[in-house]
Amino acid sequence: MIGADGVAVEYAVRRRAARSGSKERITRMGHHVAFTGVFPIGTTDPAALPVRELGPAIGYYTQVLGFTLTQKTERTARFQRDAVQIGVAVSGQDPEQASCYFAVSDVAALHAEYAGKGIDPTEMQREEHDGRPLLVFFAKEPYGVCFCFGQLVVTSGDQSE
Repeated sequence: MIGADGVAVEYAVRRRAARSGSKERITRMGHHVAFTGVFPIGTTDPAALPVRELGPAIGYYTQVLGFTLTQKTERTARFQRDAVQIGVAVSGQDPEQASCYFAVSDVAALHAEYAGKGIDPTEMQREEHDGRPLLVFFAKEPYGVCFCFGQLVVTSGDQSE
């Protein structure tokens, strides 16, 4: 389940974009997909996603997922992509039990980007959260952390306050 705050934040960003006339709404933004938020699913801490080994995880999060490494210690690493900051930790926790939701500006373009990098994302699907339609897909990283990537679907009736 996606955190209510995640949908609310993404919804607010989309409404601002719609009012300002920005092309960011639901259309393609060119070649750059902006990450606008990260939200836990369940009890997962996006600042300490569990991994078994730090080195390979850093390679995957930077080279495949497109994050930039911002900090590294012996057992942790922090990353950033646009407005989103996440972390990984060799903590002994089971990565298969970890999940988070990433709000993005163009979920279709991200799906194509990741499929081109061999991630094998699920098919995109429409889901509803708190009465709001989302377009989402899921992907697992090599250690088992499950990611949901999504975008609020803005309809013509959503453009006014």
